[in-house]
Amino acid sequence: MEEGRVVAEPDSPRLAVAEVVRLPAWCRSLHRLSGWLSALNLLAALLATAGFHAAESTGLLPPGSASMLSFAVVGMAVFSILLLLLARFTTGRQVMAELERVEVSQRLAAAQAERRALFGSLSARLQQARSPDELARQLLSGLAPSLPMQQGLCCFWDEGSQSPTAAARYGAEGSSAAAVLERQPRIGPLLLEAARLRRRIVIAQPGPGYLRITSGLGDAEPAELLIQPIEHRGRLFAVLELASLRPLDEAARALLDEIAPVFAMCLDILQRAEHSEGLLEQARVALAAMPSGLRS
Repeated sequence: MEEGRVVAEPDSPRLAVAEVVRLPAWCRSLHRLSGWLSALNLLAALLATAGFHAAESTGLLPPGSASMLSFAVVGMAVFSILLLLLARFTTGRQVMAELERVEVSQRLAAAQAERRALFGSLSARLQQARSPDELARQLLSGLAPSLPMQQGLCCFWDEGSQSPTAAARYGAEGSSAAAVLERQPRIGPLLLEAARLRRRIVIAQPGPGYLRITSGLGDAEPAELLIQPIEHRGRLFAVLELASLRPLDEAARALLDEIAPVFAMCLDILQRAEHSEGLLEQARVALAAMPSGLRS
């Protein structure tokens, strides 16, 4: 199952903080203004009512007209207050929605900054490796604290035999990485399938038939099994198997996608260096085996 993701670019964190500070103050000012306007409406209605009754008592208004005018003024005041309350409620909901949007934006910005920091740290560890096997171990040990990963296996892809070769393991039972594949025979076909499709395979609740995650506290079935091919510029370099007790979130999968080409380039450099050293060693052996007269 291939999975596509679209990571929304968050707004500027500085702008988001300014919005968070400004919106509540603006909302409080609006609430105070609506309260003052409501009080002024009531006060104006009371003054108008008192004026109508005073005018009626002095004969300036016909008898009974003061009550009718007072009722009309009070009705208009109540209607105005209801409109103010409705505007206050509607604006309050809009402000809360805006605050929620800013909060989501801040969380996205924080998650992205954390992922960038993890990517930088893991990239530095990979570039310090001196051999392909060390590179594989650095990848798994670097991913473990960053992801909810309890077990991992890194296999290099052999183009000649079209098969994976176990290079490093993390948290898996077995005396070596190759022994992990022997103890978990159902993992091998999944690695081959991911390599053939060049796509990530995710199995939710795989069950004990695939593997069990063991620790000092016991063992448990994984909640998710993820098989990740690592390729760069059309060439497959390795296949990862990761098992966790809870599903990997979008941030974790984005980190895998970002670190894969870095791992592939480092592996390519180290494999080329090993191949060159092997050729040089063969040349030295061949030169040492030659008669001294030919060597001169």
